[in-house]
Amino acid sequence: MQDLRSMVTTLFTAALVAGVVSSCAGPSTTPTGTMPTGIPAMRSAIVAAYPSVDGSTTTGPLARLLACDLLDVPCVWSAPASANIERTYVPDPAAAVPSKTASTITAIKFSTTHNAYVNLIEGKTDVLMEARLPSPDELAEAKAKGVELETRAFALDAFVFLVNTNNPTNSVPLATLRDVYAGKITTWSGAGIDVGDPAAKINAYQREPNSGSQELMKSMVMGATPIVNAPQMVVQTMAGPYNAIGGNPATGAVGDRLGLGFSVYYYAAVMFSNPQVKMIGVDGVEPASATISSRAYPLAAEVYVVTRKDAAAGSSALAYRDWLLSPDGQRVVKQSGYVPVSSPNP
Repeated sequence: MQDLRSMVTTLFTAALVAGVVSSCAGPSTTPTGTMPTGIPAMRSAIVAAYPSVDGSTTTGPLARLLACDLLDVPCVWSAPASANIERTYVPDPAAAVPSKTASTITAIKFSTTHNAYVNLIEGKTDVLMEARLPSPDELAEAKAKGVELETRAFALDAFVFLVNTNNPTNSVPLATLRDVYAGKITTWSGAGIDVGDPAAKINAYQREPNSGSQELMKSMVMGATPIVNAPQMVVQTMAGPYNAIGGNPATGAVGDRLGLGFSVYYYAAVMFSNPQVKMIGVDGVEPASATISSRAYPLAAEVYVVTRKDAAAGSSALAYRDWLLSPDGQRVVKQSGYVPVSSPNP
Protein backbone atom coordinates (compact mmCIF):
# COMPACT_ATOMS: atom_id res chain seq x y z
CA MET A 1 0.00 0.00 0.00
CA GLN A 2 2.85 2.34 0.86
CA ASP A 3 4.37 1.74 -2.57
CA LEU A 4 1.08 2.68 -4.22
CA ARG A 5 0.79 5.88 -2.21
CA SER A 6 4.40 6.74 -3.03
CA MET A 7 3.73 6.25 -6.73
CA VAL A 8 0.63 8.45 -6.63
CA THR A 9 2.60 11.13 -4.78
CA THR A 10 5.32 10.98 -7.43
CA LEU A 11 2.80 11.37 -10.25
CA PHE A 12 1.13 14.30 -8.55
CA THR A 13 4.49 15.93 -7.87
CA ALA A 14 5.24 15.72 -11.58
CA ALA A 15 2.04 17.62 -12.25
CA LEU A 16 3.10 20.28 -9.78
CA VAL A 17 6.44 20.67 -11.49
CA ALA A 18 4.67 21.03 -14.82
CA GLY A 19 2.85 24.01 -13.35
CA VAL A 20 -0.65 22.74 -13.98
CA VAL A 21 -1.80 22.12 -10.39
CA SER A 22 -0.79 23.68 -7.11
CA SER A 23 -1.90 22.54 -3.70
CA CYS A 24 -1.61 24.29 -0.36
CA ALA A 25 -2.64 23.59 3.19
CA GLY A 26 -4.67 26.76 3.61
CA PRO A 27 -5.90 29.95 1.95
CA SER A 28 -3.48 31.72 -0.36
CA THR A 29 -1.90 35.02 0.59
CA THR A 30 -3.12 38.01 -1.37
CA PRO A 31 -2.28 41.73 -1.20
CA THR A 32 -3.57 43.49 1.91
CA GLY A 33 -7.12 44.74 1.49
CA THR A 34 -7.96 42.70 -1.61
CA MET A 35 -9.47 39.70 0.17
CA PRO A 36 -12.22 39.81 2.79
CA THR A 37 -10.90 38.88 6.22
CA GLY A 38 -12.95 37.43 9.02
CA ILE A 39 -15.94 35.12 8.79
CA PRO A 40 -18.67 37.81 8.48
CA ALA A 41 -16.78 39.58 5.68
CA MET A 42 -16.25 36.31 3.80
CA ARG A 43 -19.91 35.37 4.10
CA SER A 44 -21.03 38.82 2.92
CA ALA A 45 -18.70 38.72 -0.08
CA ILE A 46 -20.06 35.32 -1.15
CA VAL A 47 -23.72 36.27 -0.76
CA ALA A 48 -23.23 39.58 -2.58
CA ALA A 49 -22.04 37.80 -5.74
CA TYR A 50 -22.71 34.09 -5.29
CA PRO A 51 -20.13 32.16 -7.33
CA SER A 52 -21.00 29.43 -9.82
CA VAL A 53 -20.20 26.14 -8.07
CA ASP A 54 -19.78 22.74 -9.75
CA GLY A 55 -18.21 19.41 -8.88
CA SER A 56 -18.60 15.70 -8.22
CA THR A 57 -22.04 14.16 -7.76
CA THR A 58 -21.18 13.34 -4.15
CA THR A 59 -20.41 16.94 -3.18
CA GLY A 60 -23.67 18.31 -4.58
CA PRO A 61 -25.63 18.03 -1.30
CA LEU A 62 -22.84 19.81 0.57
CA ALA A 63 -22.86 22.66 -1.95
CA ARG A 64 -26.57 23.10 -1.36
CA LEU A 65 -26.20 22.93 2.42
CA LEU A 66 -23.46 25.57 2.25
CA ALA A 67 -25.84 27.80 0.29
CA CYS A 68 -28.60 27.18 2.85
CA ASP A 69 -26.26 28.23 5.64
CA LEU A 70 -24.94 31.31 3.84
CA LEU A 71 -28.42 32.47 2.82
CA ASP A 72 -29.92 31.62 6.22
CA VAL A 73 -32.46 29.20 4.77
CA PRO A 74 -33.67 26.07 6.62
CA CYS A 75 -33.05 23.03 4.43
CA VAL A 76 -33.98 19.36 4.62
CA TRP A 77 -33.16 16.19 2.71
CA SER A 78 -35.22 15.75 -0.46
CA ALA A 79 -36.03 12.12 0.42
CA PRO A 80 -35.67 9.69 3.35
CA ALA A 81 -32.42 7.77 3.65
CA SER A 82 -34.24 4.55 2.76
CA ALA A 83 -35.88 5.87 -0.41
CA ASN A 84 -33.53 4.04 -2.85
CA ILE A 85 -33.07 7.24 -4.85
CA GLU A 86 -30.27 9.78 -4.98
CA ARG A 87 -31.06 12.58 -2.54
CA THR A 88 -29.86 16.10 -1.85
CA TYR A 89 -30.76 19.13 0.25
CA VAL A 90 -33.72 21.38 -0.61
CA PRO A 91 -35.27 24.41 1.12
CA ASP A 92 -37.68 23.27 3.81
CA PRO A 93 -41.15 23.27 2.19
CA ALA A 94 -42.64 24.21 5.57
CA ALA A 95 -40.57 27.42 5.76
CA ALA A 96 -41.37 30.74 4.14
CA VAL A 97 -38.44 31.08 1.73
CA PRO A 98 -38.42 33.82 -0.95
CA SER A 99 -38.65 32.20 -4.37
CA LYS A 100 -35.48 33.91 -5.65
CA THR A 101 -33.50 32.67 -2.65
CA ALA A 102 -34.91 29.16 -3.02
CA SER A 103 -33.99 29.18 -6.71
CA THR A 104 -30.39 30.06 -5.87
CA ILE A 105 -30.22 26.85 -3.85
CA THR A 106 -32.15 24.49 -6.12
CA ALA A 107 -30.22 25.75 -9.18
CA ILE A 108 -27.06 24.18 -7.73
CA LYS A 109 -26.78 21.00 -9.81
CA PHE A 110 -23.40 19.39 -10.28
CA SER A 111 -22.29 18.09 -13.68
CA THR A 112 -20.12 15.18 -12.36
CA THR A 113 -16.39 15.10 -11.64
CA HIS A 114 -14.89 15.15 -15.13
CA ASN A 115 -17.40 17.55 -16.66
CA ALA A 116 -16.92 19.93 -13.73
CA TYR A 117 -13.15 20.03 -14.27
CA VAL A 118 -13.73 20.76 -17.97
CA ASN A 119 -16.15 23.56 -17.06
CA LEU A 120 -13.62 25.20 -14.74
CA ILE A 121 -10.84 24.91 -17.30
CA GLU A 122 -13.09 26.49 -19.93
CA GLY A 123 -14.14 29.29 -17.60
CA LYS A 124 -17.78 28.19 -17.39
CA THR A 125 -17.80 27.93 -13.59
CA ASP A 126 -15.96 29.61 -10.72
CA VAL A 127 -15.17 26.99 -8.11
CA LEU A 128 -15.36 23.20 -7.78
CA MET A 129 -15.81 20.70 -4.98
CA GLU A 130 -14.27 17.47 -6.21
CA ALA A 131 -13.92 13.93 -4.87
CA ARG A 132 -10.50 13.59 -6.48
CA LEU A 133 -7.55 15.49 -7.93
CA PRO A 134 -7.59 16.21 -11.68
CA SER A 135 -6.92 13.19 -13.91
CA PRO A 136 -4.08 13.07 -16.46
CA ASP A 137 -6.59 13.90 -19.22
CA GLU A 138 -7.85 16.92 -17.29
CA LEU A 139 -4.32 18.09 -16.52
CA ALA A 140 -3.46 17.83 -20.20
CA GLU A 141 -6.51 19.87 -21.18
CA ALA A 142 -5.69 22.53 -18.60
CA LYS A 143 -2.09 22.75 -19.81
CA ALA A 144 -3.21 23.02 -23.44
CA LYS A 145 -5.41 26.00 -22.53
CA GLY A 146 -2.76 27.64 -20.34
CA VAL A 147 -4.84 27.17 -17.18
CA GLU A 148 -3.41 26.39 -13.76
CA LEU A 149 -5.60 24.87 -11.05
CA GLU A 150 -5.28 25.28 -7.30
CA THR A 151 -6.56 22.49 -5.05
CA ARG A 152 -7.15 22.53 -1.30
CA ALA A 153 -8.35 19.57 0.76
CA PHE A 154 -11.39 20.55 2.83
CA ALA A 155 -12.93 17.20 3.84
CA LEU A 156 -12.27 13.48 4.06
CA ASP A 157 -14.24 10.77 2.30
CA ALA A 158 -13.24 7.20 1.45
CA PHE A 159 -13.21 4.77 -1.43
CA VAL A 160 -15.43 1.77 -0.64
CA PHE A 161 -16.37 -1.60 -2.10
CA LEU A 162 -19.91 -2.95 -2.45
CA VAL A 163 -21.45 -6.42 -2.54
CA ASN A 164 -24.93 -7.90 -2.45
CA THR A 165 -26.28 -8.39 1.08
CA ASN A 166 -26.48 -12.15 0.37
CA ASN A 167 -22.70 -12.25 0.05
CA PRO A 168 -21.30 -13.60 3.37
CA THR A 169 -18.11 -11.55 3.36
CA ASN A 170 -17.68 -8.42 5.45
CA SER A 171 -14.09 -7.60 4.50
CA VAL A 172 -11.63 -8.37 1.70
CA PRO A 173 -7.85 -7.75 1.63
CA LEU A 174 -6.79 -4.83 -0.54
CA ALA A 175 -4.35 -7.06 -2.46
CA THR A 176 -7.19 -9.45 -3.29
CA LEU A 177 -9.40 -6.63 -4.56
CA ARG A 178 -6.53 -5.44 -6.77
CA ASP A 179 -6.06 -8.93 -8.18
CA VAL A 180 -9.78 -9.22 -8.92
CA TYR A 181 -9.81 -6.02 -10.94
CA ALA A 182 -6.59 -7.01 -12.66
CA GLY A 183 -8.27 -10.21 -13.83
CA LYS A 184 -5.97 -12.46 -11.79
CA ILE A 185 -8.75 -13.70 -9.51
CA THR A 186 -12.05 -14.50 -11.22
CA THR A 187 -14.02 -16.59 -8.70
CA TRP A 188 -15.26 -15.89 -5.20
CA SER A 189 -13.56 -19.05 -3.95
CA GLY A 190 -10.33 -17.77 -5.46
CA ALA A 191 -10.80 -14.66 -3.33
CA GLY A 192 -11.16 -16.88 -0.26
CA ILE A 193 -14.93 -16.36 0.06
CA ASP A 194 -17.44 -19.21 0.14
CA VAL A 195 -20.67 -18.21 -1.65
CA GLY A 196 -21.93 -21.79 -1.93
CA ASP A 197 -20.47 -22.59 -5.34
CA PRO A 198 -16.67 -22.98 -5.78
CA ALA A 199 -17.00 -22.05 -9.46
CA ALA A 200 -19.09 -18.91 -8.89
CA LYS A 201 -17.60 -16.04 -10.90
CA ILE A 202 -16.98 -12.57 -9.49
CA ASN A 203 -18.92 -10.03 -11.54
CA ALA A 204 -16.62 -7.06 -11.00
CA TYR A 205 -18.39 -3.88 -12.07
CA GLN A 206 -16.48 -0.77 -13.13
CA ARG A 207 -17.32 2.84 -13.91
CA GLU A 208 -16.67 4.76 -17.11
CA PRO A 209 -13.21 6.33 -17.77
CA ASN A 210 -12.59 9.73 -16.13
CA SER A 211 -15.51 9.27 -13.73
CA GLY A 212 -14.57 10.17 -10.18
CA SER A 213 -14.96 6.60 -8.93
CA GLN A 214 -12.96 5.02 -11.76
CA GLU A 215 -10.06 7.44 -11.37
CA LEU A 216 -10.01 6.86 -7.60
CA MET A 217 -9.96 3.12 -8.26
CA LYS A 218 -6.95 3.51 -10.53
CA SER A 219 -4.99 5.81 -8.21
CA MET A 220 -5.86 4.37 -4.79
CA VAL A 221 -6.21 0.64 -5.48
CA MET A 222 -4.62 -0.35 -8.78
CA GLY A 223 -1.58 1.94 -9.00
CA ALA A 224 0.63 0.68 -11.84
CA THR A 225 -1.53 -2.44 -12.32
CA PRO A 226 -3.96 -2.04 -15.24
CA ILE A 227 -7.67 -2.67 -14.69
CA VAL A 228 -8.90 -5.58 -16.78
CA ASN A 229 -10.63 -4.45 -19.96
CA ALA A 230 -14.26 -5.46 -19.46
CA PRO A 231 -16.58 -3.02 -21.25
CA GLN A 232 -19.58 -5.27 -20.54
CA MET A 233 -19.05 -4.62 -16.80
CA VAL A 234 -19.02 -0.81 -17.04
CA VAL A 235 -22.01 0.86 -15.39
CA GLN A 236 -22.93 4.51 -15.74
CA THR A 237 -23.59 7.06 -12.95
CA MET A 238 -23.03 6.75 -9.22
CA ALA A 239 -26.24 4.74 -8.86
CA GLY A 240 -25.07 2.22 -11.48
CA PRO A 241 -23.22 -0.18 -9.14
CA TYR A 242 -26.16 -0.20 -6.72
CA ASN A 243 -28.70 -1.02 -9.41
CA ALA A 244 -26.43 -3.71 -10.87
CA ILE A 245 -25.64 -5.40 -7.55
CA GLY A 246 -28.83 -4.77 -5.60
CA GLY A 247 -31.44 -4.48 -8.32
CA ASN A 248 -33.69 -1.55 -9.10
CA PRO A 249 -37.12 -1.59 -7.43
CA ALA A 250 -38.33 1.10 -9.82
CA THR A 251 -37.74 -1.09 -12.88
CA GLY A 252 -38.07 -4.51 -11.28
CA ALA A 253 -34.49 -5.40 -12.24
CA VAL A 254 -33.04 -8.22 -10.15
CA GLY A 255 -29.74 -7.71 -8.34
CA ASP A 256 -26.52 -9.65 -8.80
CA ARG A 257 -25.62 -11.72 -5.73
CA LEU A 258 -22.19 -12.40 -7.26
CA GLY A 259 -21.51 -8.73 -7.99
CA LEU A 260 -18.68 -6.55 -6.70
CA GLY A 261 -18.52 -2.81 -7.23
CA PHE A 262 -17.11 0.40 -5.80
CA SER A 263 -18.20 3.86 -4.78
CA VAL A 264 -17.34 6.50 -2.17
CA TYR A 265 -18.40 6.43 1.46
CA TYR A 266 -20.45 9.65 1.46
CA TYR A 267 -22.61 8.44 -1.39
CA ALA A 268 -23.04 4.98 0.11
CA ALA A 269 -23.69 6.12 3.68
CA VAL A 270 -25.57 9.39 3.16
CA MET A 271 -26.86 9.96 -0.38
CA PHE A 272 -28.14 6.63 -1.68
CA SER A 273 -29.51 3.48 -0.11
CA ASN A 274 -30.31 0.11 -1.64
CA PRO A 275 -31.43 -2.52 0.89
CA GLN A 276 -29.74 -5.28 -1.14
CA VAL A 277 -26.28 -3.64 -1.19
CA LYS A 278 -23.75 -3.37 1.63
CA MET A 279 -20.33 -1.81 2.06
CA ILE A 280 -17.50 -4.14 3.07
CA GLY A 281 -14.30 -3.52 4.96
CA VAL A 282 -10.80 -3.52 3.52
CA ASP A 283 -7.96 -5.32 5.32
CA GLY A 284 -10.34 -5.96 8.22
CA VAL A 285 -11.31 -2.30 8.77
CA GLU A 286 -14.85 -1.17 8.06
CA PRO A 287 -15.43 2.27 6.52
CA ALA A 288 -17.03 4.65 9.03
CA SER A 289 -16.64 8.29 10.01
CA ALA A 290 -14.37 7.35 12.91
CA THR A 291 -12.07 5.07 10.87
CA ILE A 292 -11.94 7.60 8.04
CA SER A 293 -11.11 10.46 10.41
CA SER A 294 -8.34 8.44 12.06
CA ARG A 295 -7.27 7.05 8.66
CA ALA A 296 -7.40 3.55 10.12
CA TYR A 297 -9.50 2.69 7.07
CA PRO A 298 -6.83 2.25 4.37
CA LEU A 299 -8.70 4.00 1.54
CA ALA A 300 -9.54 7.34 3.18
CA ALA A 301 -9.39 10.12 0.59
CA GLU A 302 -9.36 13.89 0.56
CA VAL A 303 -12.13 15.98 -1.00
CA TYR A 304 -10.94 19.16 -2.72
CA VAL A 305 -12.06 22.70 -3.39
CA VAL A 306 -10.60 23.73 -6.74
CA THR A 307 -10.15 27.20 -8.23
CA ARG A 308 -8.24 28.66 -11.16
CA LYS A 309 -4.93 30.26 -10.28
CA ASP A 310 -5.94 33.32 -12.30
CA ALA A 311 -9.08 33.92 -10.20
CA ALA A 312 -9.21 37.60 -9.29
CA ALA A 313 -8.08 38.50 -5.79
CA GLY A 314 -11.13 39.48 -3.82
CA SER A 315 -13.46 37.40 -6.02
CA SER A 316 -16.39 35.56 -4.47
CA ALA A 317 -14.85 32.30 -5.73
CA LEU A 318 -11.79 32.77 -3.52
CA ALA A 319 -13.95 34.02 -0.64
CA TYR A 320 -16.02 30.83 -0.99
CA ARG A 321 -12.88 28.67 -0.94
CA ASP A 322 -11.40 30.43 2.08
CA TRP A 323 -14.68 30.34 4.01
CA LEU A 324 -15.04 26.61 3.28
CA LEU A 325 -11.62 26.08 4.86
CA SER A 326 -12.46 28.25 7.88
CA PRO A 327 -13.87 26.86 11.16
CA ASP A 328 -17.28 28.22 10.12
CA GLY A 329 -17.18 26.43 6.77
CA GLN A 330 -15.88 23.26 8.39
CA ARG A 331 -18.90 23.37 10.72
CA VAL A 332 -21.19 22.97 7.69
CA VAL A 333 -18.92 20.27 6.23
CA LYS A 334 -19.39 18.26 9.42
CA GLN A 335 -23.14 18.93 9.46
CA SER A 336 -23.44 17.52 5.94
CA GLY A 337 -22.00 14.16 6.97
CA TYR A 338 -18.48 14.63 5.62
CA VAL A 339 -15.43 14.41 7.88
CA PRO A 340 -13.88 17.91 8.18
CA VAL A 341 -10.12 18.28 7.79
CA SER A 342 -9.80 20.82 10.60
CA SER A 343 -11.62 21.67 13.81
CA PRO A 344 -15.02 23.19 13.03
CA ASN A 345 -16.89 25.82 15.01
CA PRO A 346 -19.39 24.26 17.40
